[in-house]
Amino acid sequence: AEFSQRGDVVSLEQIELSQPFMDRVILPIVHRLGEMSSRFTPQHVLEQTRRKLELAGNPGRIDASTFMVLHFVMAGVFGGLVLLLSLGSKTFTLPVKMLLVLVFTLLGYFFPDLYLKSKIDSRQKQVRKAMPDALDLLTICVEAGLGFDAALAKVNEKWDNELSMALGRVIREIQLGKLRRDALRDMAERLGIPEMTSF
Repeated sequence: AEFSQRGDVVSLEQIELSQPFMDRVILPIVHRLGEMSSRFTPQHVLEQTRRKLELAGNPGRIDASTFMVLHFVMAGVFGGLVLLLSLGSKTFTLPVKMLLVLVFTLLGYFFPDLYLKSKIDSRQKQVRKAMPDALDLLTICVEAGLGFDAALAKVNEKWDNELSMALGRVIREIQLGKLRRDALRDMAERLGIPEMTSF
């Protein structure tokens, strides 16, 4: 639709080839592998991974099964790179090279979890830092006569941080018909911060 609006005459193949290689090849392969792995992964593991992705704000917009596959992909990438680099090296003996490959393969396997943990910590820290200002603005707006939903919208407009995005999602959910109480409780669960749950 975008190409036709601009008046460009292109084939579907040209449009597809204009996509980045990552979107065109890598992501579909990883997604397909994720669908296959979800059949063999226990449901509680997928649920825990889904919860962690939610706490991190789902940085890559991927589902839990695809994230599980990333463990093996990163293990292969890390291990493969070290193997390629060690093949040309004369400084290490074969057992040391194999040990290095094993260590970096394990590091690659756990890298997605470490990355996700850092994203969760970073997001929660941002929300904690933004809470006092947001609560002050909410109080001022409500005292000035705005309704609670309108006050939430003001906080969402005022800043561009993790808390304002979470409040923006609450507003959209309320507009779609979700009860305000449920939308706020779900937000607290998505953020995983005791202070927000108390609020």
